[in-house]
Amino acid sequence: MESIRKTTLEMHTLLLCADVQFLGITRNVLNQLQVTPKIVGNCDAALALIQEHEFDVIIVDWREIDNLADFLCAVRKSKKNQECVLVAIMRDLLDLRQAFAAGVHFLIHKPASAVQIERCLRAAYCATVARRRKQHREPVRTLATVSTRTQPFTEAIIVNLSEGGMGLQTEAQNKMGRVALNAGEDVDIRFALPSGEILHTTGRVVWTTLHCCGVKFSYIPEDERLALEQWMTECVERSLAELCGRMRAVCA
Repeated sequence: MESIRKTTLEMHTLLLCADVQFLGITRNVLNQLQVTPKIVGNCDAALALIQEHEFDVIIVDWREIDNLADFLCAVRKSKKNQECVLVAIMRDLLDLRQAFAAGVHFLIHKPASAVQIERCLRAAYCATVARRRKQHREPVRTLATVSTRTQPFTEAIIVNLSEGGMGLQTEAQNKMGRVALNAGEDVDIRFALPSGEILHTTGRVVWTTLHCCGVKFSYIPEDERLALEQWMTECVERSLAELCGRMRAVCA
């Protein structure tokens, strides 16, 4: 799964574990995923790092924590890690309900094989990519045809694009007339992704300024939605790889 390896290039990971045997297996798995974690052996050290650094994934051995719920509450209260993906290492499946109630996303049940650990961590990193994709807003500059009840065919420039909507430049004159959109107005938008796929979406104008407006998508056909998700995933992976390259250059 080469795409997953590319995705995890810049996955900042904290691993709280003092079990030498389990730690060795997990580090080997993370190395295969091209992830270099920060490793600590006690709760205090983990909490100190959580306050100072942002992590995409935090992996916690439940045995090293007196109260998992309190620990996860501290994670969520930290400004940098409110939305990280949480993985708990457990021995007793009876604690399963408690773990999910505390906010754990994924569980590794000890004893676990390398294959089981890898499957769990791949799922955790895929969840991180999905979250980033939904939050990511990609700068673009591409032409769109916009239709409203009062403007059947108007051209506008898309200046940024996300999985949930877009920013439109509205001040420019063009051959079809000046774009004039109002907050709350429903729109039909047809445009091509930079990758070539044609999308026909409906949406609503959620904000306007003198020169721009924001549109939130209300409907995208399934095939076109999947094409948008795939393109956004590629944008996120590319930005992660570029960030990783810059960090490596700084640290060289």
